[in-house]
Amino acid sequence: MALHSRRRREKPRGQALVEFAIIVPVMALLLLLAIDFGRVFFGWVALSNAARIAANEAAINPDAWVAPVNATDQARYRSQVLRDLQSINCAPPGGGVWALSDVPDPAFEDKVGTIDPHELGDHATVTLRCAFTFLTPLVGNLVGNPLLIGAHSEFAVRGGMIGSVPVSTAVPTPSATPVGPTPAPTPRPCLAPQIVGQRVNAGQTAWTTAGFSSGNYLVTRPPSGNYVVTAQSLVGGQPYPCVTSITVSRP
Repeated sequence: MALHSRRRREKPRGQALVEFAIIVPVMALLLLLAIDFGRVFFGWVALSNAARIAANEAAINPDAWVAPVNATDQARYRSQVLRDLQSINCAPPGGGVWALSDVPDPAFEDKVGTIDPHELGDHATVTLRCAFTFLTPLVGNLVGNPLLIGAHSEFAVRGGMIGSVPVSTAVPTPSATPVGPTPAPTPRPCLAPQIVGQRVNAGQTAWTTAGFSSGNYLVTRPPSGNYVVTAQSLVGGQPYPCVTSITVSRP
């Protein structure tokens, strides 16, 4: 009786070990598949970004590929694309490491109906390809190892020398204020002092203290001396331009 009970306990344990031995390889394969396809997607995104940067550079400088070619602009284009290609996780289609010779020239397509495909409105296109190597041999056997992936980008031409005329890609900034004559500055105001009842000399001191010019203090009957002012031409306590003149009267 005890022997039969022990056999019943050992049967589920052995079944679980068999199931575990079957599931573990399948789960490991699925994990490797997910990692590999994630790497492929990452490589394609980086390749697409490099193609977009290359097409944009070609659209800004289309005259670099018009005879006589501009070697400086072409070298800058290839160097910029090469830096992007060297950062992705796949190799050139021919294998090895990325070099300037692996960067293709852009293609220009006529869209405006003229003979020259490098004019404003035409399109610059760049197609890049790379060879991706899988980590999982099974995946490589199914889809090919390495796997050739590609990316394509297209931009409208918007710069360069078009018809021997340089085309600027900068958008002019409108003036913040309309162009016109400079308005004359408004004279600074000063408060006219109350001089009536003061002596002429004391009134002149009050006049200059208020901010007016001493040369604009006029007396009707000079020499003034210490005569008391009986009238003034400006109203005391009112604002006037500081360049205004005042005339005071004395007996």
